[in-house]
Amino acid sequence: MKTPADIHEFSCRPFPEKIAHYHYDNDYKVLKGTKSGAIRWKSYYWVYLTTALKGKYVGIQEQGNGIWKVYYRNVFLGFFDQRNLKHKQQE
Repeated sequence: MKTPADIHEFSCRPFPEKIAHYHYDNDYKVLKGTKSGAIRWKSYYWVYLTTALKGKYVGIQEQGNGIWKVYYRNVFLGFFDQRNLKHKQQE
């Protein structure tokens, strides 16, 4: 019948106040996520990612034929096809 405070053990793992900047390789284009969680592609198009990435930098890598791979740091998020994007003036 111990309380949580009696059995809690503090972690020795460091917890940084600010996460270090991630450097993408030179073959990546680096884009910043907007407030809505999208990236702007060639000024006229939007690629929606997720609101969890708003203000974060993502790296995109060309695969050929208009297909791009999207990464957040070293995590692969998915693909997008630049030929099938939503124009910023479309709803």
